[in-house]
Amino acid sequence: MGLAIIKLCQRYTSSQQWAGLIALAILLTGLTFSYLVTGQIRQQLIIQQQQLATNLVHDASILLRTNLRNNDRVSANVILQDWVDQELILSATLYDAMQQPIAEQGLLELSDYDVFWLDQKVTDDNQLIGHLRVAINMSSAYEISHHNAILMIFSSLMLSLVVGGLAYLWGERIALSNKQQLLTIQSLHTNNLPPEISQAAYSSNDDTLTKAINKLVTDKQQKAVIKNSLNNFISNPLQSSASHLSYQNSALLFIQIEGFAELQKSLTAKDLSDTLNHYHQLLSHAAKLYNGSLDRYINDSLIIVFSNPSQDTKNASHCLYAAQLFLGLVEQLQSNDKDLHTLDFKLAAHWGPILMAPKSMQKNLAFNLMGDTVHWTAQLAQKSQSLQLLVSQDLVEQLTDAYTLSWQDGLSINDLNAEEQPTRWLESLPDNAEKLIDRQVKHILAIQKPA
Repeated sequence: MGLAIIKLCQRYTSSQQWAGLIALAILLTGLTFSYLVTGQIRQQLIIQQQQLATNLVHDASILLRTNLRNNDRVSANVILQDWVDQELILSATLYDAMQQPIAEQGLLELSDYDVFWLDQKVTDDNQLIGHLRVAINMSSAYEISHHNAILMIFSSLMLSLVVGGLAYLWGERIALSNKQQLLTIQSLHTNNLPPEISQAAYSSNDDTLTKAINKLVTDKQQKAVIKNSLNNFISNPLQSSASHLSYQNSALLFIQIEGFAELQKSLTAKDLSDTLNHYHQLLSHAAKLYNGSLDRYINDSLIIVFSNPSQDTKNASHCLYAAQLFLGLVEQLQSNDKDLHTLDFKLAAHWGPILMAPKSMQKNLAFNLMGDTVHWTAQLAQKSQSLQLLVSQDLVEQLTDAYTLSWQDGLSINDLNAEEQPTRWLESLPDNAEKLIDRQVKHILAIQKPA
């Protein structure tokens, strides 16, 4: 039985089920109320008519007392003829003390009427001299109660249809909202970017669900914006003059970006995209100014490679100069926009071999920078501090003017071979280099506006 009900319910939508259930509940309630009220009205009308008929019969027995005592049949018939109206009083018969009819008036066939028989004793000086038997018409009471019952049943039926229809329309509106929520969830599942649900919610739980889905849509939109914006940092693979894939010693500046989750809470997807694009433009300026190649690393990290064979002796210096230029630009930006303080940058610089591709393979080759050098530089960045540059000893040894830079002893970190490697914190460049960096920061910010 239960399985049959479940299969039956599965044929109808939830709005149809609720509409039918509500309509049926109202109809049953209305029918029950109609039955109880109609019965009460009929009972009251019957009592009223019986009371009225009793008073009339009592008065008639007083009028007929003299006729009954004198056995005046003619006068008794005249009185009964005037008294029987055939509406309330259908018939009346006067009997003497010997139960013999003396006078009779009214209808003889009463099968078409609802009749209540009333017997009234006729006394004279407290002696029984006869009785009056009267047929009271109760049809009007039943007709009134029946008419009221039909009206109440019809009202209950109409009310159940109207409320059921309204419940169906309301359920369809909720179903439409749920359908939009479902389509949005399906789009999220298929990695599409649906718009936020703009349709108003019709209940508290529906509003909570809509807000949760819109939050997922917003988060995914922002993640897509971040991904697309960071994809702008991907450059062409580095080229080599060799005829085959080979490793070439290069200076690497690794920039680890943190704080995207906090920034998403305060910025819209467009503002977030504009902010990332702005940083991309600033980094591009810093990389281009010092002959570096900007690229994206896994997750939310960036890398600038300085691998110009013609400037091999300057690649390490350019790496440090580009890092200081970027830090100067970030410092100026964050001083003017408090929201950008949620973004944190950790920088590391290292020197080592990276994989290079020959020019002949550029059109058919797409790859990310691979090798221990990149991974080791990423580890250095993780150990770095906010807006600080951690430099490996390998890169320091490539500098021809390392003694002119201001250093502070850094961390001793185990490399990929579990060997302890020293590092240094770069505090400042030489005075003339610092002045050059300041001029470059002002120049870049002056010509570059946020997108």
